[in-house]
Formats: sequence, C-alpha cells, structure tokens
Amino acid sequence: MVNQQDLQSLLSEINTIDDSKIKKCDMPFEIYIYEAERLHTRASTDIAQLRHVGMPTDLLDKLSTRIKALRRANLNWVELTNDKKLARETWKAEAPGLLNLRKSLIENMQFAYRNNADLLNILVKIKNHHTMAEFCLDLARLAALGKKNPEPLETIHFNLDLCDEAIQKSERMTELRINIDGKMYIPNNILMIRNKAFTLLKECVDEIRSYGKFVFRDNPELAKAYRSQHHRERNAKNYKDRKKNSLKNEMLTPNTKEA
Repeated sequence: MVNQQDLQSLLSEINTIDDSKIKKCDMPFEIYIYEAERLHTRASTDIAQLRHVGMPTDLLDKLSTRIKALRRANLNWVELTNDKKLARETWKAEAPGLLNLRKSLIENMQFAYRNNADLLNILVKIKNHHTMAEFCLDLARLAALGKKNPEPLETIHFNLDLCDEAIQKSERMTELRINIDGKMYIPNNILMIRNKAFTLLKECVDEIRSYGKFVFRDNPELAKAYRSQHHRERNAKNYKDRKKNSLKNEMLTPNTKEA
C-alpha cells in the first residue's frame, strides 16, 4: 500500500526541479510506473553485471523510492480530478433546483413586500444578478430577508421553512463551486508535483536502461528488457499501419505506366 509518506520523503528533491526541466510522459502514467517496476525486478537480477560496468550501487534504491513517490503523486492527481468531476456532475444535477428556489423566493417576496419600497429595492438588486456564483449567494440573501421580515410572507401563507432550505442550498452549492473552480493553486501544485516526480523517476529509469542496453548489447533478448515495451508495441503498430495504408494507396492508384 502506497501512502503519502512515500511521496513526502522525496518532496524536497522534487521541489528542487526547475519548471523548465520537467519531462513529458508520452504514455499513461500507470503504464510507465508498471514498466519502471519491471525494470527494477530485471535490474535486481542483473545487478552484478550492471555494477561491473560502473552502475552506482544506490541506483536501484533510488529507483524504488521514486517509483513509490510517483505512484502516490499520480494517485493524488487522479483523486483530485475525480473529485472535481463528481462536483461538476452534482452541480449540473442540482443547479435547476437552485434556480427554481431562487425564482420562487423572489416572486413570493415581490408580492408580499409590494408596498415596501425599501424591501423591493433590495429584491430588484438581487433579481439583476446574472452569474451562478451570485445566484448561490442570492439564496442566503433572500433567506435572511425573509427571516427578518416574516409578517408579510405569513400573510400570503408563504412557507417560511423555505428560507431554511435556501440557506442549506446556498451553502451546499457554494461548496460545490469551490470544489469546481476554487483552490486554483492547489490543483496546479498537485499536478506540478506529479510531473516533477515523473521527471525524477525518468532520470533514474533512463540511466539504468543505458547500463542494461550496454551490458547486453550482444544479447538482443536480454537487452529488450531494458527498453520500453509500450514504445516497442506502439512502434510496431505504427509500422504495420503505415504498410497497410501504403498498400491501400497503391491499390487505389491507377497504373499510368505506358504499355
């Protein structure tokens, strides 16, 4: 089980990486981590040969630590994006209820307070709001207005419990907005840490692979373990697709050669 401490132990080293030095991962992070784990297993088996050509003795330990750090950092990012996705879906489902409740409160209060110019002016200002962020706060404003001036509402048999409902709805929808749009620095920081953790791991992976490919340069099967399987399969597929398209184009192109 990977915990936050696996990332925390490497955080100071991660933070020393300049933003301009961040490497880009050209495959899903889960696949890269899996390949790094396989590399650790393979290199542990070949450790004597690798050290014989000068591989540092602590490189495998570094690889293990960096694998754990990236796994945790990537999980943090996945959890964050999943939380934001859930918040967006919940907002979309509950937004119509917010709008209907706001509309109902405004309509009832406009009628109940029709003879009070000061209260009507407050309602006009609220009614002129246009953003969803303002609408969230409007529920709290309307609830406060209704609780402070209940008599005219009671006269028209308005259900004052809707004011309590409006306060709860305002708090809930505001929290959803914060989860969707707020904490802008925190998501960026989590993403940056994930990308820097990858950069550290990649440096280690590339170095171990270079030793392995040199040691087993005359043994293609063993050297294959020090190359990316994902890249190998992707390149093979691209080559196959190019040949297939080339053959297709050749079949569709008329033969213009003179007899």
